[in-house]
Amino acid sequence: MDDNTFMSNINIACKKHSLWFGVILPGELIEERQRLSGMAAKGRAPLATEVKRTVRGGTALVKALEANGVRTVFGIPGVHTLDAYDALVDSDFVDTILPRHEQGAGFMADGYYRASGKPGVALIVTGPGVTNVATAVGEAYADSSKVLVIATNLEREYLDKLEGNLHELRDQMGIMEPITKWSQRVMSAQEIPGAISEALHQLDVGRPRPVYLEIPLDVLAEECEIEELPVAQTHVELPNPAQVNEAADQIRAGGKLLVFAGGGTVSEGASEALTEFVELTGAVVFTSLMGKGSIPEDHPRALGAFGYRWSADSPIVPYMEASDTCLAIGTGLGLRTTANGSMPLPDKLIHVDLDSNEFNKRYQADVAIQADAEATLRALIDNIKQNGGPKEQWAEDQITPGREANFQPADERAARYVPYLKALREAIPRDGIVINDMTMMSYEAARYFPVYGPRTYTFPRGFGTLGSSLPTAIGAKVARPDRSVVSINGDGGVQFTLTELGAAVHHKIPVPFVIFNDSTHTAVKAAQQRTYPGRFIDVDLVNPDYVKIAEAYGIPGLRAESPEELTKMLRDALRGNTPVIIDVPINLERY
Repeated sequence: MDDNTFMSNINIACKKHSLWFGVILPGELIEERQRLSGMAAKGRAPLATEVKRTVRGGTALVKALEANGVRTVFGIPGVHTLDAYDALVDSDFVDTILPRHEQGAGFMADGYYRASGKPGVALIVTGPGVTNVATAVGEAYADSSKVLVIATNLEREYLDKLEGNLHELRDQMGIMEPITKWSQRVMSAQEIPGAISEALHQLDVGRPRPVYLEIPLDVLAEECEIEELPVAQTHVELPNPAQVNEAADQIRAGGKLLVFAGGGTVSEGASEALTEFVELTGAVVFTSLMGKGSIPEDHPRALGAFGYRWSADSPIVPYMEASDTCLAIGTGLGLRTTANGSMPLPDKLIHVDLDSNEFNKRYQADVAIQADAEATLRALIDNIKQNGGPKEQWAEDQITPGREANFQPADERAARYVPYLKALREAIPRDGIVINDMTMMSYEAARYFPVYGPRTYTFPRGFGTLGSSLPTAIGAKVARPDRSVVSINGDGGVQFTLTELGAAVHHKIPVPFVIFNDSTHTAVKAAQQRTYPGRFIDVDLVNPDYVKIAEAYGIPGLRAESPEELTKMLRDALRGNTPVIIDVPINLERY
């Protein structure tokens, strides 16, 4: 048998059994990655093989993604990524989604992570592709999303030089470094599998934030001999046992316990642990905007979220003032979250966060634990079960009035929005995923739209990127095809990324895109009215007919003239198998 025949037979067998170089790939079971990671943690080689093969760098890249369980890549092929895309043609494991703009690719990757907890991956072309995706990466960085951006750059001999090449930048790495927590450039094809493994590992270390891997285009074309495909080791930051004991002792010594849950508690595991913890301790819990869904907002111990901005007249204030100890978990207690430290948290504070840089900025913690939220909650649960809980508990009938008050409109203006939020909630299943934009309806939803489960509510909180909802929802639906996904937009913001409707139609991704339409950049107009009354400039819009845009794409375009029509149309849209635009004319602001 000649060498070509031998390798052909190996390839057929490998493809049939999801093998490559004699290595088991995860196929449908991501658990295989975890098993292999566990082997590595015990000092055993995560992957080993006696088969060597010479491949191009593009093939090494795709096989490394496969070995690490990456199922979807978002990106637009270009002349600088042809070697990677040619390898993707042969992959039965990695699907590609084609956005219409690199910013869309970044938002889709972010939505993929937010809905599933699995890293979102974007494959980006040199130069303008990188500058285009940077805004979405900035949002992912601000909101702690696991996004891997893989970008090409010029050939090695031309890196960081201005010699008149296509797509050249003086310092492409320098553009991405401030908005990623880890970045690396590979300089040979041989390095690619290890770099992919390390990039995915870095996503698991510390606070979730994007990472960046850069590959010169001649490295993708370079041939190399690969012996193994390293698998990223998963990592969980466990709490210090002594600090857990100290925190539990403080909880036992105090009276009523208040829990403030942030975005670090919205995973499925952390949500389960949080619910068990508050039931065990008799605590009352409220959430930040990013923490919505960490506990069902109809749970008898939940108050809900305080809203887009903290305000001193919040119905949650009495519970802060009447509690002895606060456990702030998975939240940085940031400037906007706490209104620059004006939120009246109890004097005794236990602060748990993956990022130690968030400790003791506006609130001094009695105990500061740098660790994973779920792991810390489970350690506290074990301690309290063994040694006892707080001296006092909040009675459920004490909590109910606060929760009911928190969901009541605070003023006449908010009351105009609430019927539309109720219409959305009535149509969307309890486990449906709502993707918000920076728009007035979403600002009000932060308080008045009840959420019942983890990873079912997203908001571009940190960076505040207008126009992110439409592509983010596409990524979320790709990640969770089993769930209903609804995109909430304003008429101004949606025009930032409306081109990505083409991607939804192209890939038959059935997401209803709801557009609340008042032909105005409403938040800015309202701010102008508050600051410079009657002096409006560049805030009123001439909009397209969104229904006709839908029809031009060959998908349903609907117009809901009332909350009742919105509920009916959205229910019907969620039963369909195609994208849908629902245009909702509103006139809710008073200037």
